Amino acid sequence: MYKYVLGLLTCAISVNVFAMNQPQLDSMAKDLKVIYTLLDANSACPAKVQQCYLSELSLTLPYDLKSDNWAIYFSQLMPIVHSSNSEFEVTHINGDLHRLSPSKMFSGFAGGDAHRIRFYTQDSQITRSEFMPNYILADSEGVLSAKVIASTIPTVDPETGLEAQPYLAPFNTMSQLRIHERDKTPWMGTKYLFENALRPVLTEAPIDIIPKPKTLILSSEPVVSIKNGIKLSLVNIKREGISQALFRLSTLGIHEQEQGFNVNVKRTTTATLAEQAYTLKISAQAVNIEAATEQGAFYALQSLIGLLNIETHTLPQVDITDAPHYMFRGLHIDSARNFRSKQFILETITHMASYKLNRLHLHLADDEGWRLEIAGLPELTEVGATRCFDLSEQRCLLPQLGAGNAPDASINGFYSRQDYIDILQHAKRHHVEVIPSLDMPGHSRAAIVSMEARFERLMAQNLERDALKYRLVEPQDLTRYRSIQHYSDNTLNVCLEQTYQFIDKVLTEVQALHDAAEVPLKIYHIGADETAGAWLNSPACSVLKYSEPSLNGYFIERISKIVTDKGVAVAGWSDGLDDVRVKNMPHVVQSNVWGTLAHGGHQVAHRHINRNWNVIVSNPDVTYFDFPYESHPMERGNHWATRAVNTRKVFEFMPDNLPAHAELWHNNYARSYIADDTSSRLEKGVNAKGIQGHLWSEMIRTDEQAEYMLYPRLLALAERAWHKPDWALRYKESRSFDKNTTFMTKGALQAREKDWQRFIALVGFKEIPKLASQGVFYRLPSVAAGKSESGQLMVFTEIPGFDIEVKTLNGWQAVSPKMLHSTALAVRAKLGRRVGRALPVSDHVLE
Repeated sequence: MYKYVLGLLTCAISVNVFAMNQPQLDSMAKDLKVIYTLLDANSACPAKVQQCYLSELSLTLPYDLKSDNWAIYFSQLMPIVHSSNSEFEVTHINGDLHRLSPSKMFSGFAGGDAHRIRFYTQDSQITRSEFMPNYILADSEGVLSAKVIASTIPTVDPETGLEAQPYLAPFNTMSQLRIHERDKTPWMGTKYLFENALRPVLTEAPIDIIPKPKTLILSSEPVVSIKNGIKLSLVNIKREGISQALFRLSTLGIHEQEQGFNVNVKRTTTATLAEQAYTLKISAQAVNIEAATEQGAFYALQSLIGLLNIETHTLPQVDITDAPHYMFRGLHIDSARNFRSKQFILETITHMASYKLNRLHLHLADDEGWRLEIAGLPELTEVGATRCFDLSEQRCLLPQLGAGNAPDASINGFYSRQDYIDILQHAKRHHVEVIPSLDMPGHSRAAIVSMEARFERLMAQNLERDALKYRLVEPQDLTRYRSIQHYSDNTLNVCLEQTYQFIDKVLTEVQALHDAAEVPLKIYHIGADETAGAWLNSPACSVLKYSEPSLNGYFIERISKIVTDKGVAVAGWSDGLDDVRVKNMPHVVQSNVWGTLAHGGHQVAHRHINRNWNVIVSNPDVTYFDFPYESHPMERGNHWATRAVNTRKVFEFMPDNLPAHAELWHNNYARSYIADDTSSRLEKGVNAKGIQGHLWSEMIRTDEQAEYMLYPRLLALAERAWHKPDWALRYKESRSFDKNTTFMTKGALQAREKDWQRFIALVGFKEIPKLASQGVFYRLPSVAAGKSESGQLMVFTEIPGFDIEVKTLNGWQAVSPKMLHSTALAVRAKLGRRVGRALPVSDHVLE
């Protein structure tokens, strides 16, 4: 049905006598200058629209062109609801894809003169990364080869390595930052950072590690040298269980040698140590490690690496006793929206293990892509793993999210069966469990389109029975709906038997891949979130919708049985799991609770914890790393849940006391909020089972951008997952929190600041240099700049260890305390060959 609709849209474009040929189209794509300007992020809206923003597209050709049988296809995350230029028509196609085409009033291009099209768009967009690139020029009839308009292709800044968007006009006013009249979001430039960021106080790294151990006793004895390598002795430990920690040591120049320093690793057979716990004692004679499991021994060696001075190859003499706060310490990677390479996944697993994270939630399918090869269903990856310009969607999916028209672009791709096996085995060696997810029943457009292509292929071969077996479309279903990402056809019909045949087939093949890797599938994440109002007019649902309180709940309960019958535990997002009847669910359920804290997220978490479900704290206010580090338009990220998630915010998170943050944090309008826990309290003796960070990929098109968003925030996530600090406010029932309550004492706040200074010194002086040596494209901190009482320029970065450069009329140079504001134009951080994003010292933002 969806292809029929697209066909009508395509044919609806008027055809004029001034037809365009291929050379003209190629020339127009090369020469057309497109400039997108965000005029007002909180504009007065057309009738029946509650919130919108006002933008303008400027189109300029350097020569005359009268042809009007062309159209521009572009991604706009939210639907355009009204445009003002009568010479053009703007049509919402599906998802974020829009078409701009000449109307009957179009007068043609006059060389050098700009056509300006103003339009209102539903909801809000405010960060530059939300304005998608790669506009596609096509002819009306679909005869010519479509081309990406050159001026809309993003570039890379040669100094910073960050993406530049030449098609996007500057963002320099508060009207481009704030999305509501109540919005008080600050522009986090140099002045804001100078007044609000904590200045580092330590000038070198303390003797400690990330994540912080339970106890660390430092001896006054001299450091010991292991520059001659280590001599390993294993007792009840298999070498393969710690092999990757040993490999990491070797990359830092510490190899196994017969004359090396003694390292004794013992697996204890007593019950003195819990799972994943360990002891590590470094003396002048030897390193002694004791653990209950190989995983614990692996973590002990990672702690040893954390203590290692990589320049002198020395270790302090310490006595560590350690165990994790949470057994589940996870990271979610979205490879579906925009593909993440196999190498990126492997390297991410390695870094996760270095900081004792142990769960990789791998998001492998969504509306914009299916990323895992499934035996017997080739269309899932032949069609569903690529986005390009094909309105029929027989070769690829629609070019959502600014995908462009290149099948070999990095946003496209999939993991072959062998790739996935390699990922599983690599994760096993690093004691990381992979939790696959192929989101259903919503977020399933890639699967639906792919299986429709399969249906048509088999019908052409007169194999109707086979064609229908996994068809996910009910032609008679006339339901009209729109998903949260504005799709009209992205939800599986939960009343079709072939839906369950398809899912069972996929799960069987995924489980087979785990078996082939000798890594059993323990948990499968079914997704089950954000299901649109589908099925209302589905003939297949005509009876079921009256007998089931929730069709989405019916789906989750039924899929949960399929999963548990395979010996696998069930996981899902909390909003979908709220639709189920608890009595119909398995005994073991993992719930990723992702309600925002400012809108009652603690209530959902407490409700699910009280069901004895395994709740994994996943609140987007702090665990979603696809949000910007700072509320600044140049910082990549989304904005719907929070405007800034910097490393310090992740560090200060108290996941065992979610409502308490109302006393300390703000909502996404930078305003205080109330978290009332008087009627949603936790029952005694229960708590969340873990925490998970999340990297969704709608605005992340490259692996480098993904690394920028992950590091250094990943280190703060690891800190909070492993270690519960003494300063964290303990949960007590029946409290209500807001900006005026003082449950968090001054002493606790001071202890938190001291702990932060310890942590961030370790990040800046020890861990970032390690990441840099491994080629990680981490984020360099923004520079805070202000004026002393004597008028001198004062600068710092919240993360220590970086050089600071100042731009004057003579160019960039090392900062000097004697520089005045009048001589400093901009500031940036530098480490080695990397430089960060420059911020103007004046920090002048127009209201």
